[in-house]
Amino acid sequence: MPALSTESGNDSGLYELLASLPTQLQSHVSSQEDLTFLRDMFGEKSLHSLVKIHEKLQQYERQSPTPILHNAATLADDIL
Repeated sequence: MPALSTESGNDSGLYELLASLPTQLQSHVSSQEDLTFLRDMFGEKSLHSLVKIHEKLQQYERQSPTPILHNAATLADDIL
């Protein structure tokens, strides 16, 4: 199964991968209701947006940004 990544710029590939997961998981799902839930969940645009945001944050973190304000450094330490 391909990795969830849009670093190559193939956003439609990520969407297609997430949309295909319910079909790939069908043999592991015991009821039609569960399968419908998975289709709805993985087909939701907000999930795709959340994955994109997560990947952008990972790219930004790899750049090792330096906080401009002292308060920002404290906040960053609190979050980690």
